This record gives sequence, structure tokens and C-alpha cells, in this order.
Amino acid sequence: EAVLKYAKFSGEDLEHASLAVREAAANAVEHGNGQHSEKPVEVVMRVNARVLTIRVRDQGDGFDPLALPDPLAPENLLKPKGRGVFLMQRFMDEVDFDFAPGTVVTMRKHLAAPTTDKQTEEEV
Repeated sequence: EAVLKYAKFSGEDLEHASLAVREAAANAVEHGNGQHSEKPVEVVMRVNARVLTIRVRDQGDGFDPLALPDPLAPENLLKPKGRGVFLMQRFMDEVDFDFAPGTVVTMRKHLAAPTTDKQTEEEV
């Protein structure tokens, strides 16, 4: 949340982006790395005047994002899990997956128009 606040997120936008990051990290630990503590999860956040980019990398074999069950289907509404990718896609402007090596989810949130011409990028 500190990085998101630095990028001028607040209120609902802060909550939504924070939830998307937590879901990506939780999926990386649970599904990607199978909860093996010796397998690292890497989270990199980059922010410039136009976009916040978040990459979460795990050591997993990947999955088919198109084969995920629809969390809004009646048979899935009461299930306690299965909404992570759905929430990421709802709360971020772009969500992409790459599967070799490991699994990388890249999420982007476009920021409000900059008030200066400064276009530097910082990595956290």
C-alpha cells in the first residue's frame, strides 16, 4: 500500500489495486509454488507519471486463464475461492500472463494525467 500511496492512489482505487496485488501474490504462493517456502515469489512494482506496473513471478508450471471457472456462475457464487484472477482483471486496467519460466502476472493501472513533464520511472 505504501507504493500505491506514493503513486497517488487513494480511497477505492487504493483498496482495489491493493487487493489485486494481494490476490496475485496469494495465487503465486498457493497455486504457483504449491506453498513451498523454499520457492521464492518476486514482486516488482514500477511507477511513472502515467502507469503503475506490477509483476508477480512464481516458480509454477502455469495454467490456462481461459479455462478458469466463472466466479459469477450460480454454482460458483458460494465457493470460498476462485475469484483471484477475476478480481485482478476487474480492478486493474490490464492483466497479462506469461508462463516460461515460471508464471508471471503483469498488471497495469493507468494513472491520472501528469501535472509535470517528468517521465521518470522508479522501481520498488
